[in-house]
Amino acid sequence: MEHNTLAMQLDFRDIEYVSMIAQEHSISRAAARLHITQPALSIYLKNLETRLGIPLFNRLGKQMLPTYAGSCVVEQGRGLLLGRSGLSQQLQDIKNHENGLIRLGITPTRGIYFLPMMLHNFRQRFPQIEVQCTEADAQQLEEMLLSGTLDVAFINLVSHNDKLAYQQIIQDAVVLFVSQQLYEHLPREQRSGFAHPWVDLRELASEPFIRNYPEQHTEQIAQQAFRDYGIEPPTAIRISNHLTALNLAAYGYGAYLSLEYLAYNLMLRVKPAVLSIGETPGEYGMKFVAATAKGAYQGTALKGFIDMARQMYTYEFLPAFPPL
Repeated sequence: MEHNTLAMQLDFRDIEYVSMIAQEHSISRAAARLHITQPALSIYLKNLETRLGIPLFNRLGKQMLPTYAGSCVVEQGRGLLLGRSGLSQQLQDIKNHENGLIRLGITPTRGIYFLPMMLHNFRQRFPQIEVQCTEADAQQLEEMLLSGTLDVAFINLVSHNDKLAYQQIIQDAVVLFVSQQLYEHLPREQRSGFAHPWVDLRELASEPFIRNYPEQHTEQIAQQAFRDYGIEPPTAIRISNHLTALNLAAYGYGAYLSLEYLAYNLMLRVKPAVLSIGETPGEYGMKFVAATAKGAYQGTALKGFIDMARQMYTYEFLPAFPPL
């Protein structure tokens, strides 16, 4: 009975605030995400713990780590927040499917290419729908989906989370970016099924490569390609930002293996050349997906947004995305 009494003392705001603090491990960052002041959130948490008679977080310096009780609130409350969000959207759809809100998340580099055209086209079709956008890494976006603070996240699919559903937008191939000067000196050929002139990676065995860091998935794919071709090219530099790496390749600092979407709709002063790799089309690549929480309600506008994203990324039908 005591457990039921404690649970009845919790409301949606309690769960939302506790979940955000647990996600950010910080009162100040959580307060910023919740659009309230840090003192107000600190007082709120103190009053909540007093009301429940149990600590929800361990304070380790400035870090906030959930206790067992705090973890229970986050885990069990996740379904309640998703249910509330879904009910709200469903009622809004019933009232008028032309009004509502979409809370989307996307990784920052993808957002440069995805958001301008996508939001422009979406507003023309659904002018009364408000779109709120969060830019963060894929792990943070998945956590926000599960906490009910996002409706959809557009991410590269690296590993499956059993609590999320994925709809493929496109299979993004890994291609080779090089300077125009290096391009002219490389033996290359046209191969059926490849979007760009094809090159054998063994031809670049002694060329320096611009590399991402080992924890980045593009670097893991590059390592696999090097192993498959039996080469260990020298490293020109390691850098995490894909656009910086792409610019370095364009200026001849080294060759760079990365996802094909970087080759589209670029506004670079110096443009790199693009080459296909692999023995078969799509041998090296990554799925770009729309992720949603399993069981979460998807309204008309959200379904329309995902469908439009899939259409927008069908490169061969979009002259707005010409290859370099």
